[in-house]
Amino acid sequence: MKLDKPGQAALLKLGEIDLALAKLKAELLRQIDSKELADLQEQLTLSAGELLAARTEAENLSLTVRRSEEDIRLVDERLARDTERLNTTSSPKDAQAIEREIESLKKRMSDLEDIELGLLAELEASEKVLAQATSKKESINTSLVKLQDEIQAKVDELKSQGRKLTADKAVVVEKVSQEVLSQYEKLATRQIAVGTVDDRGCTACRMNLTVGALDNIKSLPEDELAICPECQAFIVR
Repeated sequence: MKLDKPGQAALLKLGEIDLALAKLKAELLRQIDSKELADLQEQLTLSAGELLAARTEAENLSLTVRRSEEDIRLVDERLARDTERLNTTSSPKDAQAIEREIESLKKRMSDLEDIELGLLAELEASEKVLAQATSKKESINTSLVKLQDEIQAKVDELKSQGRKLTADKAVVVEKVSQEVLSQYEKLATRQIAVGTVDDRGCTACRMNLTVGALDNIKSLPEDELAICPECQAFIVR
């Protein structure tokens, strides 16, 4: 297959550009499918669940404490009324009944206060857990946003490089004949389509060539493209 020397140089450059584009595409996919990003997203989801559970626990305990405070307030009001009744009654029988009720209310008050102390301790502990869960989620989210920004910057840079390479490719393609280009594109769908001879080896397939094959390549006219007998890639001399 015929191709002049400038065309052969362009063909070799085309191979280099396509290889660079393939590497860019692979790196772009690696950035988009970042395992680190997926791990952080999973951690964020888990931390959001932990935060919701911690917030629900703290809110429930806070509500229970308020109910306990209301119970204590009601008992305290009854104690105040009974004390007033005791101070104003003139009936010994009524006085004894009121005193018994006061003693019962005092015990009830003591029990409620003990319960409230326990609830307050639980609430304090739950609020610490809530604060920790909030801080953890914020930290993960900060890391996630930072990583997303870094990935986006890399993706933007890769796309910029890809656009430049694509523009360079368009210029190079114009220097290669349609016949050679068609065969090159067929080969490029499954392998490296063009290479050179380096230390008796084909740079496209990395296979060593026989002495006979090397002699055949050297004997071809300058405007004749050589073909690697191992991988069928074009060889530019």
